[in-house]
Amino acid sequence: MVLSPPAKDGPLIAVAGTRFGPPTIEEEILSPLGPRLRLGMGADSDSLLELCAEAEGVIIGAIPKFTAEVIAQLKHCKIFARGGVGVDNIDLDAARERGIQVTSVPDYCVDEVSDHAMALILYYARKIEGGIAEVKTGGWGIAALRPIAPLRGATLGVVGIGRIGAALAGKARAFGMRLIAHDPFAADSAFEKLGAENAALSRIWEESDYISLHAPLTPETRGMVNAEALERMKTDAVLINVARGELVNEKALAAALKRNAIRGAGLDVLEQEPPRPNHPLLALPNCRVTPHSAWYSTAALEDMRRKAAADVLRVLQGEEPRYPVG
Repeated sequence: MVLSPPAKDGPLIAVAGTRFGPPTIEEEILSPLGPRLRLGMGADSDSLLELCAEAEGVIIGAIPKFTAEVIAQLKHCKIFARGGVGVDNIDLDAARERGIQVTSVPDYCVDEVSDHAMALILYYARKIEGGIAEVKTGGWGIAALRPIAPLRGATLGVVGIGRIGAALAGKARAFGMRLIAHDPFAADSAFEKLGAENAALSRIWEESDYISLHAPLTPETRGMVNAEALERMKTDAVLINVARGELVNEKALAAALKRNAIRGAGLDVLEQEPPRPNHPLLALPNCRVTPHSAWYSTAALEDMRRKAAADVLRVLQGEEPRYPVG
């Protein structure tokens, strides 16, 4: 835990569970408050309480779990500013009962995550790894790569057409892909704008050559890609997940990949991060996992930090936040 040089009367603001490095951006944005900044990972309830017990505001990364039990002991907190999009590590009901404002940053890393999803689609579409392996083993040409289907005309099923899902749809359309999408909260006009058919999940599973998940993690979406969904997919389908690991039943996915029930999976998120070394998906040749890096670019990181800190400033100055949750 690191405590910055305090001002006499400045509010204590905790930065919990982030790997941002020195809090120079937060200090700049929050400077009108003369804040005391306290940094820590807060990986368990005891250390999280030690870090945040006296804080008036908390900037939250992906690691700490703000359970109802933790929140009940935060006597001075006025705002949880999630440095990211998802707020599934915060008990929102408990925060509401305590009168704690919750914010997130829903409009950062849109290009980064949609680019990453498109990169995984292209990786499988063009059989990039197979081509590299062919050259490394002394081969040359296309014999080992056949068949390669064109991306133009292939069907992309997008699950969730918020900012990132919509951005991916636009990029896929530029490649000539056919788009179908599912989002129970989107208006018909949103599908029309994307040039995507509004499809039931059953059609997404059954018709898509590539499926990309962009849904939030809720009780309804947890484990939505289960054994039944995988059984309905084409044998040459590819699953992409750059949203939340818990959307996918990993045991069912590993079983499907092992028996080649689907062609492959490209994952940037897992149920447990980092995964254990013997995680079954890591050893499969038709599954490629990146280290929850889809969100990152230097610009995206700075954008997220500035926006999260700015909402802390607004709330502690008695103003309405820009990005309230709920």
